[in-house]
Amino acid sequence: MVMRFLTFIMLFLLYGCSLTVPKEIEVKYDEIPEKVDFNYHVKPILSDRCYSCHGPDEKSRRAGLRLDQEKTAFMKLLSGKTAIDPGSISGSEMAHRILSNDPDELMPTPESNLSLTNTEKAILLRWIEQGAEWKEHWSFLPVQDISNPLSNNFKNPIDYFVSKKLQTQGLDFSAISSKEKLIRRLYFDLTGLPPSIDEVESFVNSNDKNTYLNVVNKLLNSDEHAERLTMDWLDVSRYADSHGLHADGIRTMWPWRDWVINAFKNNTPYDEFVSVQLSGDMRENPSKGEILATAFNRNNPMTAEGGVIDEEWRLNYVFDRTETLGTAVMGLTLMCAKCHDHKFDPISQKDYYQLSAFFNQTREIGMTGDDGDFGPLLFLPDEETELKLNKIKSAIHLKEKELNTKISELSSFYSYVDNLSKYKSRSIPRKNIIEKVSFDKIRKQKVISDDKKLIVQGSFGRETDFIIDNSRDITSYNNQKLKQGIVASALKFDGSNQVYIEKVPNFEWTEPFSAAFWFKTPKRKKGFTQSLLTTTGGKNSWWRGWDLTLDDKNHLNLRLISSLPGDAIHVKSIDSLTVNNWHHIAFSYDGSGNSAGINLFLNGEKIKEKLIFNNLKKSILPVSSSGIYLQEKALKIGASGDFSSGDNGWVEGLFDELFVFNKSISSYELKNLYNTYNIKNKVLDDKDKVDHLVYNDLSIKKIKNQIRNLKKQWLKNISDVKTVMVMEEMKEKRKSYLYDRGSYQLPTYEVKADVPSKLPKMTSEMPKNRLGLSKWIFDKKNPLTARVAVNRYWQMIFGRGIVNTPGDFGVQGQLPSHPDLLEYLSNYFMEKDWDLRDLLKLMVTSHTYMQSSKPSQKQVEIDPDNILLSRSNSYRLPAEMIRDNALAASGLLVKHVGGKSVKPYQPEGLWKEKSNFSIKLLNYKESTGDSLYRRSMYTFIRRTNPPPSMSTFDAPTREVCTVKREITNTPLQALVLLNDPQFVEASRILAERIQKERPSSIEESIKHGFRLCTSRKPRDKEIELLKNLYDQQLKKFKQSPKLAYNIFKNGKKPRDKTLNLYKTAALSMVTNVMLNHDEVYMRR
Repeated sequence: MVMRFLTFIMLFLLYGCSLTVPKEIEVKYDEIPEKVDFNYHVKPILSDRCYSCHGPDEKSRRAGLRLDQEKTAFMKLLSGKTAIDPGSISGSEMAHRILSNDPDELMPTPESNLSLTNTEKAILLRWIEQGAEWKEHWSFLPVQDISNPLSNNFKNPIDYFVSKKLQTQGLDFSAISSKEKLIRRLYFDLTGLPPSIDEVESFVNSNDKNTYLNVVNKLLNSDEHAERLTMDWLDVSRYADSHGLHADGIRTMWPWRDWVINAFKNNTPYDEFVSVQLSGDMRENPSKGEILATAFNRNNPMTAEGGVIDEEWRLNYVFDRTETLGTAVMGLTLMCAKCHDHKFDPISQKDYYQLSAFFNQTREIGMTGDDGDFGPLLFLPDEETELKLNKIKSAIHLKEKELNTKISELSSFYSYVDNLSKYKSRSIPRKNIIEKVSFDKIRKQKVISDDKKLIVQGSFGRETDFIIDNSRDITSYNNQKLKQGIVASALKFDGSNQVYIEKVPNFEWTEPFSAAFWFKTPKRKKGFTQSLLTTTGGKNSWWRGWDLTLDDKNHLNLRLISSLPGDAIHVKSIDSLTVNNWHHIAFSYDGSGNSAGINLFLNGEKIKEKLIFNNLKKSILPVSSSGIYLQEKALKIGASGDFSSGDNGWVEGLFDELFVFNKSISSYELKNLYNTYNIKNKVLDDKDKVDHLVYNDLSIKKIKNQIRNLKKQWLKNISDVKTVMVMEEMKEKRKSYLYDRGSYQLPTYEVKADVPSKLPKMTSEMPKNRLGLSKWIFDKKNPLTARVAVNRYWQMIFGRGIVNTPGDFGVQGQLPSHPDLLEYLSNYFMEKDWDLRDLLKLMVTSHTYMQSSKPSQKQVEIDPDNILLSRSNSYRLPAEMIRDNALAASGLLVKHVGGKSVKPYQPEGLWKEKSNFSIKLLNYKESTGDSLYRRSMYTFIRRTNPPPSMSTFDAPTREVCTVKREITNTPLQALVLLNDPQFVEASRILAERIQKERPSSIEESIKHGFRLCTSRKPRDKEIELLKNLYDQQLKKFKQSPKLAYNIFKNGKKPRDKTLNLYKTAALSMVTNVMLNHDEVYMRR
């Protein structure tokens, strides 16, 4: 009362009648803090009630007033008044507006449907009266260095800060939880699994004061703890085993998940753990593990929908990585700044695109195939295969060295032979000509070829109406026109027709081949290519094969493709073809698997090339959709094999005199071929002759064949090696732009990679790339990283974050419940060199953690949501832990660490019903044997069709970064626990287990089962109820034996026929009830 009276007198003396504070507001002064803090009391009000008209968004701003910036909040308005006059309520237009009864003056305006409570008005008035002290948003301020508060009363600093907060509300800690509950809680929080009965007994019966600490240390060093931390990180990193969009086909990402497990097992410092995932590929001489870590960035959903704009979706993947970084590491809602400046936080649209520029330098595609991995790729052979590959690679290196030496010797020899000038030109041997097409004749002839079969849509026999040059192996759909060519006639392509040449085999990259032809085109169209020769397929067969194309500027491009964009060779001519002129085009490839083995020729001369990509490893033999089988494909002229991108590679122009060779033709041979035509400028020189003689020398051919055989061995060994999508920087930097309204079609101006302007700047030691970004993230001046990480792991241990919006530390996010504690732990984490294990140990050894979860009436009344932590939080366990607990109790759980994802039970036909585009994931095929009983974190996650039982318990679909799971309570969850095959099977196996381990009596079996499920001994009443249930069920099954047999139809684990059928069935019903006990699925 005294404080309220003094405040009222002071206001009256200062302002007299100029501004009347209504009594209903005056009485609120006793209820609000004596010292009003801008961040904790004022800013939440301004953000919720005022920013919509007076915030960062220029388009919605009114009266030119910004209340989100100190400078503009205190400046004079257009009217000449001052919005906020520090120390003067009467001089502050804000005070007049919030107290006004005039609808035209009142703020917030009535039409905004927003209003201020009397308490909120009192806070704003007191803040102005106290000088209107302005502060930056709390999370953008440097982490405060809170001194160590250890005292005799509190051995753990966490308890000091929590107790201090409790005392402000007249509360105190609860007593330590019972040993059974504490040990169970600890096991679930640190490992995600329940303790065994022996582990419970050992802890309960120990009188050693260090027993609890010893258990903590044991668990923190266990494989199960590494798996527990990984389970949390899989949500954060949006990990899944499928692409997520359209076909939602299969991808291989589980090796990265294993990397995460190993990193946590080795207690990798958190800064290293995150940094290597952001930029491990950019380190000097990065290890395979450092590159694998960057698969974190490639966990984003991808689309295979035909017709989408490739660049639009490539940018979507870039933006996904930017927003994941924002949510997971920075605790910011960056996505709100994609289309405009952030409405609440000091993040501009320019900040968003500058940050996204860090992720814009990876060579990837926007539209992928239905199934498979798409570059950049990391090859991960097993140890045995890697030894073989390295051995073959060493042998190839030695042979190539021998070849180069021999070439040098022979070059000298052939350069000085006397009869060199008398060497007569020779045509290419006929045996090396696979096909020659003159394009002189075309006639109607129906030919049916059924050699092309696509799995998804069935058989597509190709029906062609016309044959060329009287050869049934050269066909066309259309009656294409013949025009005057280089020799007699040429075939006209009008942008709608194609020619198929069946006789040309599908070359492997270990085989040499070449081609030459005449071509004349009027076309040069932006965004459209011309497919001159191709065996490549579409996106669903990974574009596998080879092709020779003209790009939209008429540069020649030759590609050998296993899969795009990561497993291929791509070279491009420096010069382009002129339009409406005849050009003799040729290429040769020597079977080396290297871009150095490719030559491009134009009008008889070898031309300069630009290397685009040189990373071919696996086969280029064409395959069917999703690589189900090898597919013979004709060599095609006139269009690409991919009709899903909008650019079909249609050719416009004249084709004449095509040769295809099964060898790498030399420059000398090519020039001889060129000179056979009726042309003015003949080409030839002595150097070509020397090279030709050298490369056709028998000794050279012998070594080349040996190298080729070694490369065939290498190809055979690498064919089945698994690949993982990772990051890799482009050599030529891609420009980045700010996109108006976030649309890829509306780039406005170029931006350079940089961090948000409101945060500390990158230092000169930090390059403006992902490597520098990862260093900046963990710079101790960065105010966000430590706070966000500490808060997320606090949430994992205590069930609720100190900031209850772990993905939003911005203005709209919740304020810290214990600000000083968050500051202390953030500093502690950094000073301990980001040692996560140490941080978690500090948390679980606090009284705050160990106290009972049972609330008192006073605690419920004062703090119903336990925000102040006067007791331990109680909540439902995550989906994975609920299933794993049932498996562990029954003895079914298989504790194998790592490996491929597994497919436990789920309703039949769900995948096929929802999508039939992905061949690899058309039907759900349950795992067998031990794989059915792995930990749930290893369950195969298909984003569009996740495991139903896990979804029921709120497991995310992993489409976006998730830092906080929902916890719901629905009837469907009870139905899953009662009826899901996994839980029914676990019940019957548990029934068998307790009979074997406690065979003396049914009562002892029931006690044992209850303890296996809950970690505590049952009470007498519970035993009585369960025993009665057993008796009822036993009677029922004896009367209806068929019902007993039905119990054993659930699950693949066979029944133990040495045990009594009826007894086991009755106990199965009892154990099923046990697994539905709330202490089984609740964390207490």
